[in-house]
Amino acid sequence: MNSFSARLRSGASRNRFAAVAATTGLVLGLTAACGSSGGSASSSAGSGVIHVLVYGDAGNTVEKQIVDTFNKTSKVKAVLDTIPGADYQSKLNTIINTPQAPDVFFNWGGGSIAPYVKHNLLLPLDDMIAKDPGLKSNFLPSVFNTAVIDGKSYGVPMRGTQPVLLFNNKKVLASAGLSVPKTWDDLINDVKVLKAKGITPIALGGGDQWPTQMWFEYIYDRVAGPGLFEKALAGDKSAWSGADSGKALGMLKQLTDAGAFGSNFDSVKFTDGGSPALLAKGKAAFELMGSWEYSTQQSGNPDFA
Repeated sequence: MNSFSARLRSGASRNRFAAVAATTGLVLGLTAACGSSGGSASSSAGSGVIHVLVYGDAGNTVEKQIVDTFNKTSKVKAVLDTIPGADYQSKLNTIINTPQAPDVFFNWGGGSIAPYVKHNLLLPLDDMIAKDPGLKSNFLPSVFNTAVIDGKSYGVPMRGTQPVLLFNNKKVLASAGLSVPKTWDDLINDVKVLKAKGITPIALGGGDQWPTQMWFEYIYDRVAGPGLFEKALAGDKSAWSGADSGKALGMLKQLTDAGAFGSNFDSVKFTDGGSPALLAKGKAAFELMGSWEYSTQQSGNPDFA
């Protein structure tokens, strides 16, 4: 889940900023983010400016439009800052407790912000949400609760629902005499045929780690459903040694043994455009990726898109 969270600041009034907020959930989340008692000193607190830090990618054009729209009517001005995707989390960790920290920032909820909550760096948004219940009720509980820590809400979902899909290069499949797989056995067959033709079957940005994690997530989900993850998150380690876990790992091994990802996937990244380029240029036939693959390809490989 992607969310916006607000950092604790001193010297600014939360009510003052909320008073000039627009009515959309995203913008209200931004303006209410400034100001609280406690926390670190802020270079922007009380200045009439809030800094909004987002993950740098092709989606920033939409976020820039939202900020521009907000600034047309607000006395408090928002400044959109970006950090390239590959460096986002590490640089955020570096600045989060300094005067250069953002007032509002993009994050993935859960573990990505838990250390900030532990060190009292974030502003709970429950009071703001109580005044505008749609900020919570408009989302599925499983989505909204990702940014709930110790019973308090530290984020508002953003960027919409983003399904993960198995994208393909139609020309590569056609030239290999293959069709889009409909079953697991179809996928394994396609992988074997593509490998025999010297084509990397599936582009994988293993250098970023999270694209590899998605293969684990979705195969586990197809085999075991959400119950296994719920047990694991509750601290029950036996979830990983059960029959469903063994079956999912066996399917992943079957895929890798068939040569699905090639031999150098750990040195390829999605965040620098590496794995999307493999798909776009016909070096690979498939890529498992979120719907942001569209904007990524439109930006880096418009002809393919």
